[in-house]
Amino acid sequence: MTTSYSKRISHPMTIVFFLFFFILVFFSEKTAGIAPKQIPTQFYSFNTIFLSMIIESLPFILIGVVVSVVIQTFINEDFVQRLFSGRRLIAMIPAALTGLLFPICECAIIPVIRSLIKKGLPQHLGIVMITSIPILNPVVFLSTFYAFQNNPIILYARMSVALLASLLIGSAVYFLFRNTSIIKGAARSTNNVITWQSFYEHAHHHHHHDHERSQVHNLLLHISNEFFDTAKYFIFGALIASSFQTFFNQHLLTSIGSNPALGPASMMGLAYLLSVCSTSDAFLASSFTSMFSPGAITAFLVFGAMLDIKNTMMMLGSFKFRFVLVFFLLTITTVYILSRLMDFLV
Repeated sequence: MTTSYSKRISHPMTIVFFLFFFILVFFSEKTAGIAPKQIPTQFYSFNTIFLSMIIESLPFILIGVVVSVVIQTFINEDFVQRLFSGRRLIAMIPAALTGLLFPICECAIIPVIRSLIKKGLPQHLGIVMITSIPILNPVVFLSTFYAFQNNPIILYARMSVALLASLLIGSAVYFLFRNTSIIKGAARSTNNVITWQSFYEHAHHHHHHDHERSQVHNLLLHISNEFFDTAKYFIFGALIASSFQTFFNQHLLTSIGSNPALGPASMMGLAYLLSVCSTSDAFLASSFTSMFSPGAITAFLVFGAMLDIKNTMMMLGSFKFRFVLVFFLLTITTVYILSRLMDFLV
């Protein structure tokens, strides 16, 4: 443990990370009087926006990581499979609400669902879970509620659009692929004691095979690694979002946001590129509320949790290319139409 910890602390990127935060904290508005006058005033605005996003969101990232790791470590996948055995379209509703019991973020859900499909879970139900669980769960509900306390319509829109979109996408997958396997290496697993932990370890490339370590020690180690892996994506996303808010042409951003057609599309593209975890993306989205419509904000919150750069790479490694392409188009079309519809309703 000491060796692993020392390697983490001495890693060049870790040193850069801490230096970066030191600079941000030091060059705040409170220290502007003693800082060099050559520093643009915009930097202080960027600093304030960026740090506020980080401070507000990190507790929710940690909660999501802890819940996700505990579930994937101790819950057997056969238990979930039995909940939906022998059902088809009607089972999509309870499948979409599985996140209420198993709140897992989008970066961990794909290898778990792939293993469930190989063990007999209907394919379309697995896709419903992939699109719904990262959004329709208590952790995301609380983080979205906290981020949009003054605009609760976004919270209800996110949950309702996510539910409807996951059901529509699942229905389309059922009719398009009910006689075709969507996963690579479609042979069914004969190992009935595979746990979610094994797929969690595989998905995140953690190779901790020391069986002498206690279960609690391994659990804490997984939480630590997952937290750092998740936080780095969010910090990168917060960096870009803060830059947009501070340095981007505000008139251009406002004109894009006010365009009913371009607003949702641009926010979906931004969500895909930022690849922020669904437990914390609401804090990024809340910084755009003054420039984008509720439908565009909802598109960001729903699409980014269903499809981003991270899980696209994971899907290409787990599912057949044809299915990934169809899923990509289905998700884009469904979320865009529903977000546009929301702007008409509110």
